[in-house]
Amino acid sequence: MPDHSAATKAFREVCKLILYSLLGDSACEATLFYMHRSLGRDSFEVLWDDPKSFYRELEKVFGVGAKILIKLLVSRINSELGLNISPERFLELMCADDQHSIEELRSLITKIVEMYRGRRGEGQY
Repeated sequence: MPDHSAATKAFREVCKLILYSLLGDSACEATLFYMHRSLGRDSFEVLWDDPKSFYRELEKVFGVGAKILIKLLVSRINSELGLNISPERFLELMCADDQHSIEELRSLITKIVEMYRGRRGEGQY
């Protein structure tokens, strides 16, 4: 498993690629800027350390649309990287606050990162 700093950096890259296509450049940048300012540090570091706080901030921006955005994000990650991660389970893990759920979410993020790096190494990104 890569160290969490490298994993969050690569996961940020994956998410930004997909979020830019879903939201557009300006909306994506504005959302990430707001979340960084509100959380006081990099949003993806918060996702790694405290997924529920990340989700709550996303919910402040999008309301109930945060659930839809996360599900779309995971669905696109699946199609882009050939994975089969349940969007509902990913969302459930983000909203839980027990250590087992956080570790499971980290494991999924690590899986995404490994596939992304493999694809990037093959020149697909």
